[in-house]
Amino acid sequence: HLTPGPPPMDVRRRPGAAAADRPTKSRPAAAAAAAPAAAPGDLVLRPPNLRLVLAAMALFLAPFSYLAFVHYPLAADLRRSILICGAISLGGFFVVLRLIPVAARYLLRRGMFGKDINKKGLPMGEITVPESLGIVVGIVYLVIAILFQHFNFTADSIWLVEYNAALASVCFMILLGFIDDVLDIPWRVKLLLPTIAALPLLMAYAGGTSIIIPKPLASYVGVEVLELGWMYKLFMLLLAVFCTNSINIHAGLNGLEVGQTVVISAAVLIHNVMRIGSSKDLETQQAHAFSIYLVLPFLTTSLALLGFNW
Repeated sequence: HLTPGPPPMDVRRRPGAAAADRPTKSRPAAAAAAAPAAAPGDLVLRPPNLRLVLAAMALFLAPFSYLAFVHYPLAADLRRSILICGAISLGGFFVVLRLIPVAARYLLRRGMFGKDINKKGLPMGEITVPESLGIVVGIVYLVIAILFQHFNFTADSIWLVEYNAALASVCFMILLGFIDDVLDIPWRVKLLLPTIAALPLLMAYAGGTSIIIPKPLASYVGVEVLELGWMYKLFMLLLAVFCTNSINIHAGLNGLEVGQTVVISAAVLIHNVMRIGSSKDLETQQAHAFSIYLVLPFLTTSLALLGFNW
C-alpha cells in the first residue's frame, strides 16, 4: 500500500494492524512526533476514541431503530428478537473495548507487531503497533451469535442449519485470517482463502436463487426478478471472494478497513428492515431478519475496534 509522499496523518501498516496511532486532540502532531520512542516491547495504546464511536453508533443505529420500531409495523416477536440481539450486541461492544488492550500485550509478547511507516525516521516511527487484533472482534462476535441462538431459534427451526453454517464460515475465515497474519501469506493464496471459508455456507444454503434487478436496468434485462438456479451459488462464492479481499486490501490504512466495514454493515441493516417492512411474504421477512441477527453484533463489535483504530 506504499505510494510516494503519503499525507503525514495517513497511518499505514502491514495488514492486520489494529491499534490507535493518531495523536489525541490534547497533544498536537508535532509534539507527538517529537516524543521519545518507547522501549522495545512496551505497549503504546492510547485510549479508544469513545466520542467518535458513540457518535457513529448513534448515527448508524438511529435510522435502523426508527424504521424497526416506529416507521414499520413489524411483528411483536420480530421486534423482541431484534431487541435481544441488540442488547447482547451492546454487551459485546464493551467486552471488545476491554479485551483489545489485554490481547495487544499478548500479541506484542509474541512479536506480532508493525511500525508506522509514515513516521519512519521519527521517534514515533519506532513505536511497535500490535497487529491481529481482529481476532478479538471475531471471537466476541462468535460468542454473541452463539448465545443469541438460545433466545431465537428452536431445535426444529428451518433457519438453524443455515445460521450454524454461517457461523462456521465466519469461524473458518477468522482462523484463516489469523494464519495469514502469522505466516504472511502471499496475495495469490489470499484470493483462495475466502473460497474455502465460504464452503460451509454454500453447502448448507437452501434459500432462494433469484436476484432483484435494479429498476434502472429492469427494462434492459426484461424482468424484475432474475432466476439464476445453480449459478446463484457461484455468484455467492465470487461475492465472498470479492468482498473479503476488497476490505482486506485497505488493511494498514488507519481506520479505513474497519471504518468502511461499519458503514457497509449499517447500510445492510437499514436495507434489511426496509425490505421486511415493505414485504408481505413471510419467507422474505424471515430471510432479512436472519441477516439482521448476523450483522447487528458485527456492527457493534466493529465499532469497538474502530475506537482504537481511528
